[in-house]
Amino acid sequence: MTFRYKSKALERLGVRSWINAKNWATVIGGTWLDDRVLEAMDEVAKTFVDMYELISKVDERIAELCHVEEAHISTGSGACMGLAVAGCMAGTDYSKWMRLPHTEGMRNEVVMARGHNIAYTPQWTASGARVVEYGQAGSLGPFTRELEAAIGEDTCCVAHTLSYNVVPRGFIPLDSVVEAAHGHDLPVVVDAASMLPPVGNLHKFVDEGADIVIFSGGKAIKAPNNTGMMLGNGRGAEIIRAVREHSFPNSGWGRGFKVSKEQIVGLVTALEIFVEEGDSFYAEQMRVVESIAEELRGLPGIEVRILPNDESFHEHVYYPHVPRVLLEWGPELGFTGVDVDEAMAKEDPPIFLRSGKYYSYFTKKEWRQVDPYYLRDGEWQIVAQRLRRVLEELT
Repeated sequence: MTFRYKSKALERLGVRSWINAKNWATVIGGTWLDDRVLEAMDEVAKTFVDMYELISKVDERIAELCHVEEAHISTGSGACMGLAVAGCMAGTDYSKWMRLPHTEGMRNEVVMARGHNIAYTPQWTASGARVVEYGQAGSLGPFTRELEAAIGEDTCCVAHTLSYNVVPRGFIPLDSVVEAAHGHDLPVVVDAASMLPPVGNLHKFVDEGADIVIFSGGKAIKAPNNTGMMLGNGRGAEIIRAVREHSFPNSGWGRGFKVSKEQIVGLVTALEIFVEEGDSFYAEQMRVVESIAEELRGLPGIEVRILPNDESFHEHVYYPHVPRVLLEWGPELGFTGVDVDEAMAKEDPPIFLRSGKYYSYFTKKEWRQVDPYYLRDGEWQIVAQRLRRVLEELT
């Protein structure tokens, strides 16, 4: 099979073009862009626009597509987290926005569950807030009493993370968080950056009572990697409107999150495609993983399974609807997952496999996954054939 997606620009720089059988990850470039998205970005790149008008109209279109009252685009979900907290602290008070990130005298505490503390937690404090944790990591239960105890006179919001990075035994149900926070007249801000597909998740968590929900553009939506959006109803919509009035291209702390006209048009175009086509991707992805699994079955000592990640089975309580092939093998075979990674990366084109987030608890088995979300015509065959040959050579 011929690899059709090698970049000449990267080649000139001495950088390799990879096949992504890993899924979305910022460290490998996030996503590939649909030609329709690239065409829209190319068109707007050749003209000028009133950025205030563009952002206003695009926010309105995003809200319409996602069935929420308000939306705002920024430079990734991490930026949206910091901006949302800034909105919770400063509201419509111009003087407070101009003081950020100095928040003395403001309600500047973000309450969040300890079991939901992940690598992106510092983004909650980027605007000068501080995190107050409650509960335990690795223990079941809503921790309602601990949440109530963590809320104080300086609390500006309750943050909640929906992610496969959350400790599986330590996740806190969203409805418990909403009930407690709203009982104290506090907004709930949800980081759901990677919780797509299905398309319905775009409004599901707002429908369940969250005031603001944040999604990445550079993951399942297949927008530019440095885009994200916040969505909200009710009080959340009011906060989002305040954020729009005090973030780029306005002055102050929020101006630093500059989003280009190309990024803005790229996100809204990709979102339109995702809303129209996103749920149809699953059937084709399942056909791909079934074909890959069939190619890999029969290898001595290698267990091959399909993880559907649908209503019948999820490998984590928070997982998007993307099926995967799971390969597991015991230590008696004498090679590790890292050995497989290195072998898959040696040849041209190099291939990324999925190597995080799934854990074979209580065993010493090694494992790797093949994720089909970004595999295009011809690529899954390259992955399957290379992987079978690598495993045969290693065993």
